[in-house]
Amino acid sequence: MNKQLLRLTEIAQKPQRTIIGLMSGTSLDGLDIAMCKFKWKKPQLLNFKTVEYSQDLRNRIRAVQSQMQVNLQEVCVLHTELAHLYADLVLESLEEWGVEAHQVDLIASHGQTIYHHPNKKMNSTLQIVDGDHIAEKTGIVTISDFRQKHVAKGGEGAPIAGIMDEALFRSETKHRLLLNLGGISNFTWLPSKECGEEILTSDIGPANTLINEAMKKHFNKPFDENGKVASNGNVHSGLLKYLLLEPFFRKPFPKTTGQENFNLDLVEELMTGFKIELEPEDLVATLTHLTVQSITRAFEEVIGNNPFEMFVSGGGVHNSTIMNGLKERLGNAEFTDFEESGITADSKEAVLMAFLANECVVGGEWELGKVSL
Repeated sequence: MNKQLLRLTEIAQKPQRTIIGLMSGTSLDGLDIAMCKFKWKKPQLLNFKTVEYSQDLRNRIRAVQSQMQVNLQEVCVLHTELAHLYADLVLESLEEWGVEAHQVDLIASHGQTIYHHPNKKMNSTLQIVDGDHIAEKTGIVTISDFRQKHVAKGGEGAPIAGIMDEALFRSETKHRLLLNLGGISNFTWLPSKECGEEILTSDIGPANTLINEAMKKHFNKPFDENGKVASNGNVHSGLLKYLLLEPFFRKPFPKTTGQENFNLDLVEELMTGFKIELEPEDLVATLTHLTVQSITRAFEEVIGNNPFEMFVSGGGVHNSTIMNGLKERLGNAEFTDFEESGITADSKEAVLMAFLANECVVGGEWELGKVSL
C-alpha cells in the first residue's frame, strides 16, 4: 500500500486523534486556531488562540472578497501566501503549547471565503488557502475544501455547522438553538428528539460584517468594541425598514448569503436613493439593530413561542448591544454560557473544522473535505 494511504489509515484507526482546526471568517478578524483531542466524535478543546490579520492583509483580502472584478494574480498569490502564513502560525502555536508537529494527526483548514454564490441552477462557493502547502510546510496531513464538498453533495456550502451541532448538542427533552454571530449570522435549530421534528440550519443575514465595514470607514477601527459606538447612536427607523426589505430576508429557510448581498456600498446606495444622511454613530446603531431585528424575526418564524435553550458563539457574542437586544426580544430563550458545552464561544467554528476533519477520516454521514498528504 502507498505509504501515505497507510498513514491515513493508521490515523483513522487510532482510538483518539489530535486535530488542529483553522478558521477565518468573512469578518477578517484573523485566524482562529483550536487544538482538539477526539475520542470517536466528541472533541475535547486542548488549546485555542486567535491571531489577528495585519491591516495590510485585511485590505488585500477585502480587495478580492465578494467583488465582481478582481486582480486574478492577487487571488492566486493570496491562495499560496495565506497557506504559508497559516502553516507558520500553526508551527508557532505548537511551539508555544509545547507540542511537537508529529504529535498532531490532522490539520483542518477552512480557508478564506472570497465569494459565495448559491444559485438555483448550480450552487458554488470559493475559499482560498492551499491545503497542500500547509501539509508540506508542517508535515501534518491537512483536510481542506469542506464547503466545496458540501456543494458537490447537494448543499449550498453553508452553513455546515449543523453536522456538529446535532451530534454534540441535540437533547432528548429540550429544544435547543445554536446561534453563530460571525460576519454573517447563522443558526441551527435542534428540536428535542422526543418531539420528532427535523433540525434546521440556515444563514439569517448580516451579523458583524456591515458593522465592521462602517467602523473601518468612519472610525478606522476593525469592529465596534463591546457595542459602545452603537449604544451611543440612534436607530434610523426608515433605513432599518428599507434594509429589512432586502429580498434575501423574504426567502424561505434554509438559505445562505454573504457579503455579495450585504455590504456597505449597497447600504450607502440605499441611503443616497432615499436621501438619508446619518451621523456615523447612528449608522452603526442602525446596522447593529438590523442584526438584532433580522435574528429575532427569523426565530419568531422558525420557533414561534416554544421555549428553548440558546447557545451563542462567534465574535458578536462580545458586542453587548447585540446581546442585550437579543435578550430583550427573545423572552422564550434561556441563554446558556457556551463554555458549559466544553467549547468556548470564540473557538466553536475552529472546533467545527476539526470535527469535520475527524468525520472525513473516520467516516460519518457527511464525509467532507479534501485530503492533502
